[in-house]
Amino acid sequence: MIGQDVLSDTEYLKLDYSALEIFGPDSASYLQGQLSQDVESMVSGDSAMSLLLAPTGKIIAICLVGRISSDHFVLLMEDAAVSAVEQRLKKYLIRTKAELKILETGVYLGNRQPLDTLFSVSFANEYFGPNGNVYLSRTEPSEMAAGDREAVLKSSLELERIRSNFPGFISELSMGVFPGALGESLDGFVSFQKGCYVGQELVERMHSRSTAAPILLKVVSVVPKDDINLVELFERNVKIELYDKDLQIGEVTSFALDETGLGVAIAAIKRSSAGSTIFELVVSDGSGNSEMVGRASIRSS
Repeated sequence: MIGQDVLSDTEYLKLDYSALEIFGPDSASYLQGQLSQDVESMVSGDSAMSLLLAPTGKIIAICLVGRISSDHFVLLMEDAAVSAVEQRLKKYLIRTKAELKILETGVYLGNRQPLDTLFSVSFANEYFGPNGNVYLSRTEPSEMAAGDREAVLKSSLELERIRSNFPGFISELSMGVFPGALGESLDGFVSFQKGCYVGQELVERMHSRSTAAPILLKVVSVVPKDDINLVELFERNVKIELYDKDLQIGEVTSFALDETGLGVAIAAIKRSSAGSTIFELVVSDGSGNSEMVGRASIRSS
C-alpha cells in the first residue's frame, strides 16, 4: 500500500497511467487470446493484473484489466506504455467484432468515487493498497493531492512499486525481459489453466520445466558507502552495476529510500548468478575507471 502516507477519504492522487477501452461482441474472446490472464472467466466488476507479451514471449507491458460488462473491458497501463500496447493489440484485431480506443480520461487513485467517474476498477494489492480503487474521470477531482503532498505520495507509491517487484515499463521492461524474470510473483500475472494466447508457448515451457529466465528481477536492500549519495547518482542516470567478486552480474534498474532512509532497489541479475545474495555496487566513468559505491543484498520474501 502507499506506505504510511495513505490517502485520506477525500483525497485523490493522479497516476501516470493511461486507459484503453475494448468493447464489442468479441471483446472477451479477443482479449483471451492476447493477455496472460483468464479474462473470459472474469465477471462484471472483476479485475486482474495481466501481461501483454510479444510473440517471442518477452513482456511488452503490464496491463491492469477490468471487466465492465460482458462485452466491455478497460485496460490500464503506464503512460509510457500506451503506444506500444495499442500497436500490439491492433496488430491482431482482424476480422474481430471488437473495437479499441484510447480513453481521454485521467486515472486517479482514491477511496471514494469522484462525481464525473466514467469507470471505476479495484486493484487491491501491495502496490495500490488494500482498497486499490482506481477511477477514470473526465474531469479532475477537486480534492487532488498537490504540491509537497503529491510529491510525498508519489515517492511512497514508487517505493511500494519497488518493494513489490512491480516492473516499470521504462526502468525494467524496456530491457526485454521474459515473464520468468518476475520469479515468485509471476502467478499474480498469469493464468496457467487458460487456453492459448500470444507468447504463451515459451511461458508455459519455462514454467513447466522450472527454467529460470536469462535475466531475473530481484528486490535488494542497498547500503551506500559513507560519502556516496546514491539518490543523486540515480537521478543523474548514472549506471550502477552489480558485481559478485570481480564478475559483473547485473545492474540496478529502480531505486528509492524507505521510511528509515535505507535504500531499496530492483536489480536485474543474470541467471548464472541467481544463487548469489550479496553484491558490490560499482559505477564506471566509461574510460576503464570504476568505483565501489555500496553493497546490496537480496531481500527475503
